[in-house]
Amino acid sequence: MPIIDMPVDVLLARVCRAGLKEGTELRPTEEGGRRRHEGTESLRLTVDELVELLPRLGCEVEEVAEVQEFACRVCGKIYDRTEAQGAPLHCSHCGTDFRAVPASLDHLGVSQVLRLNMLAVRPDIFDPGGMARYIRGFLGVQTGLVEYTPAAPRLRVQVDPQLAHEESYRPHIACAVVRNVGLDSSTIKMVMNLQEDLHWALGRDRKLASIGVYDLDTLSGDVFHYDAVDPDGLRFVPLGFPPDDRASLLTPREILEKHKTGQAYAHLLKPLKKYPLLRDGAGTVLSMPPIINSESTRVTLKTRQFFVDVTGLSQRTVERALNIVVTSLQEIMPAVVVEGVVIEAPTGVRITPDLSPAEMTLSVQQAAETIGIQVNAGELAELLESMGHGVEEGPRGDVLRVLVPAYRHDVMHPVDLIEDAAVAYGYENLTPTLVPTFTVGAPRAIEEQSATARRVFTGLGFHQVMTLVLTSEPAAFARWRVGPDERAVQIDNPISTEQTICRVSLLPGLLETLALNKQYDLPQHLFEVGDCCFVDPATETGAREERFSAAALIGTHVGYADIRAVADAFVHELGAAYTVKATEHPSFISGRVAALCDARGERIGTLGEVHPEIIEAYGLKHAVAVLELSLAQLLGV
Repeated sequence: MPIIDMPVDVLLARVCRAGLKEGTELRPTEEGGRRRHEGTESLRLTVDELVELLPRLGCEVEEVAEVQEFACRVCGKIYDRTEAQGAPLHCSHCGTDFRAVPASLDHLGVSQVLRLNMLAVRPDIFDPGGMARYIRGFLGVQTGLVEYTPAAPRLRVQVDPQLAHEESYRPHIACAVVRNVGLDSSTIKMVMNLQEDLHWALGRDRKLASIGVYDLDTLSGDVFHYDAVDPDGLRFVPLGFPPDDRASLLTPREILEKHKTGQAYAHLLKPLKKYPLLRDGAGTVLSMPPIINSESTRVTLKTRQFFVDVTGLSQRTVERALNIVVTSLQEIMPAVVVEGVVIEAPTGVRITPDLSPAEMTLSVQQAAETIGIQVNAGELAELLESMGHGVEEGPRGDVLRVLVPAYRHDVMHPVDLIEDAAVAYGYENLTPTLVPTFTVGAPRAIEEQSATARRVFTGLGFHQVMTLVLTSEPAAFARWRVGPDERAVQIDNPISTEQTICRVSLLPGLLETLALNKQYDLPQHLFEVGDCCFVDPATETGAREERFSAAALIGTHVGYADIRAVADAFVHELGAAYTVKATEHPSFISGRVAALCDARGERIGTLGEVHPEIIEAYGLKHAVAVLELSLAQLLGV
């Protein structure tokens, strides 16, 4: 959960961006005390009211702080620092050491910020523009779907088919042009912070998506190229390096080795044989996604046009990230014009950004029952509109057709719309009620007996382990010198060759644990109480679970008598009875194995000394004795 510094003055200005001036305060309405702006009066918000309002929107306010603003002269990165934090020691973006070169750090003055704890689920409100849009809707200042219409594209990006290959995989790209940009230190800071916050929230630290913002006036041509290139095939000056120094010309491979950001994110490209690169029509490098931009395309206070790209592994994430960036820019700088870009990819031609809303349907009854309120279609539509959705009457009166904004990455299911409606209604306005029917819960008998069995084993000096339920036929059968068990439950689509069946015995897991701990002193005593799975046509699902208990001893002088004594003590402490019968089993040494039977004479388990071939298969070098029995059959539960 990141801490977002939200500049108070910018946020308040953007909340009132629709020509609203100081005027009447918020006042309660008849909707359960919800405070909303109504009528034609203008809106006035104070800092204290913001602090009171934001938690209702799901934003935890850490503090209202006075911060000193600093800027890196090398790359333009802007920092907000409290008095206690002091000035930054180095630039996290380009790596400049401010202690070695004090002149590379600018002091921009003091500002007031709201420090907010934000969840990754709502990256569209990480900046003052998106947050102001959210607040305007919640307060009723500007409800319904905010429409953004990109201008017709003038640029194209051609995508190299090799980027879809495993050796150079980063196939997805979405781009936009933003014109009429007006920048100052505050807006540059917001753009850069939004970029980094989206890298965290959506991009999974740049893995799924990474964002680049460039000065379009430094670029040439109307056809750009997104290619897979050889790591040593070309050179360019990465962001933060002196542009006039020949030593700054680095290959992509050298950037991963020498640049601070390259070192931090080298793991994203090092497995690849070719690296992604974005160039303009004249061959000028824009960036090496997802690592670093080029110095020649750096955004400055003089920049008047942006070229924005988002590349990554997930097309949905890439497109949503671009949508958030361009809509936030339009909220922060209302004069900007967003222009589409044609993406010519091997999978087809499309224009990005696509800011058309997604369509979903929502049952009024389902929403009312889930939230726990009485609400009709009109009231539910009003709640959703206050959260920025467009709402139309659906095919039936009790179903709404909801238009979800293109910048909402978190809305994927009708339940997400219901959550929005609950936030708009106000959780504080919900009346707590008791459930109509009370029942008393109790643990299942087998769970109580299992807890007792664990205490008994612990009292006998054993350490508990919990091993995986999924295994494979070689591990469960071949290694134990037995054939496949027809009762084993097969996994239809196993994630790996090591997890193809459900276990039918706890013993393989115990010996695997012994093998992982053979560096520790002997003897070692382990036990596990857990479920095994068996095919059972008589059940509804075709399979059943059965609770087993197992124990293993390893040591220099471990033998049959030791494990037999454990079995006797264990069964006695559980208040049960069993009989021991001589038997033979391929997993055990002949003559040192016994079958365990219940009072009716039915076999419920086995104990004995493990065969030397099995011990060697696990890489163990000492004798092992084991016990396994069905706890459910032993206790009749």
